[in-house]
Amino acid sequence: MRVLMAVLLFLTFAAWSMGSAVGSTPDEGYVLTSIWCGETGATPECRKDPDRYWGMILPIMATEPQLCYVQLGQDDSAACQEAIYNQEISTDQLNRGLYPETYMNVARKFVSSDIEGSVVRIRLFNSFIACVMILFALSINRQRDSDLLVSWLAVISPVTTYFISSVNTSSWTLIGTTCFVFALITAIRNRKDKKLLIAASLLTVFSVWFTNSSRYEGKYVLLLLGAAVIYSEFAPRNLQLNKKTALVGAAILPILFFIYSYFADVYGRVNIFTDSRFEVTEGVKTTANNLLLQNFLNLPRFIMGFFGGWGLGWFELEMTHTVWLFALQAFLLTTVFALYKSDNVRRTIFGGLFAVMCVAILYANQQTFTKVGNVIQPRYFLPFFLGIVIIAAANKTARFPNSLVLTVAILATISNSIALRDTIRRYTTGQDVFISKSLNNPREWWWNFGPAPETVWLIGSLAFAMLFAVIIYERKLESAETSKI
Repeated sequence: MRVLMAVLLFLTFAAWSMGSAVGSTPDEGYVLTSIWCGETGATPECRKDPDRYWGMILPIMATEPQLCYVQLGQDDSAACQEAIYNQEISTDQLNRGLYPETYMNVARKFVSSDIEGSVVRIRLFNSFIACVMILFALSINRQRDSDLLVSWLAVISPVTTYFISSVNTSSWTLIGTTCFVFALITAIRNRKDKKLLIAASLLTVFSVWFTNSSRYEGKYVLLLLGAAVIYSEFAPRNLQLNKKTALVGAAILPILFFIYSYFADVYGRVNIFTDSRFEVTEGVKTTANNLLLQNFLNLPRFIMGFFGGWGLGWFELEMTHTVWLFALQAFLLTTVFALYKSDNVRRTIFGGLFAVMCVAILYANQQTFTKVGNVIQPRYFLPFFLGIVIIAAANKTARFPNSLVLTVAILATISNSIALRDTIRRYTTGQDVFISKSLNNPREWWWNFGPAPETVWLIGSLAFAMLFAVIIYERKLESAETSKI
């Protein structure tokens, strides 16, 4: 069953890998340039610019592939890329310490003279790694807790799915964070079984390395989530302020202070009481305190970004409202049930984690003095959000009822299918073509390899639906075996 689930999850990710043009994710040109060039011009397609100290010369398709269609707007397809296939440009926009080199070095193994083919190979590799690591993390759990997978699947469409199956550095961060939480929970709950403990512990350590190989801030997310998992597994069921509870709870405070101090030293400290910054836009003055209040009121809008409320790509790819409404509903069903079936301690842990995330969002926007929706993107906090969702599902004391799983399956499947179709349509014809029109004909852009757009959409939609079908079937078999006993 787990092998079949892995195949179906891979097909889902693979469809998303094929569903968007080169350059579709935010900052993809920066990432591709870093992959193609390294620090010394690491591939034949990239060479140093003799006229610029930091400059590199490489194809425009690898450094600014999105400019033509983003500038034209979401009603225009990616067909404009045909005009830049054989053009080169000099750029200094590449990684020089901002991100770890490990991700770039691994992705560079898939680079060839065919930029489109190289990008798809990197995306498919990330998709393969995701399904193998995630399903392995769940398979070594002796309890076979499919509820964790259901909770995760309920919230991944469309944003998490979109980034995991991309070349963006966020791909490995999302994969690593998910596997870290799954594996750590498995290691703690199976600590009496040496084989499972060793396997889960090794995967936990590998997930830490994997996450930190793509984005440096990933280790701080894992530090917080790891502390929350450990506290959740060992804290007493009753909310009692005894010495043990106070000590364990107090141990989290230095972690928060350490993380705050690091980011404050790197990006600058913000004091809302003495911050004298302000900006005037169209004659309206916005002070630091006014900005903080405005961003606080707009926090729900930021959180909607986890479900596609902001759109995808460079946030010019607007999703049909059904996408984020259904994804939000699936999240609420699983999380509210999990909290209802948890004790007060675990509810407090969830509330504390969610509060920390909200404070961090406000702090990040206050640092950059920007309104919610302008600079700080939901993907920066998405790994932490996924960890919170998984921990909430792990902390409950009752299984998801089959009726809830079926409802979540329907909501998530519809959300995934519509989002994938919206995405493919945006790049093949532009969103001025109605969503019910065929993706195959007429089409203005598509890869020069692989299946047709409509086939990709069908594969991605059916694979995700069948994944839930397998989960529901497996749950029924487990229920039948339990009833016989």
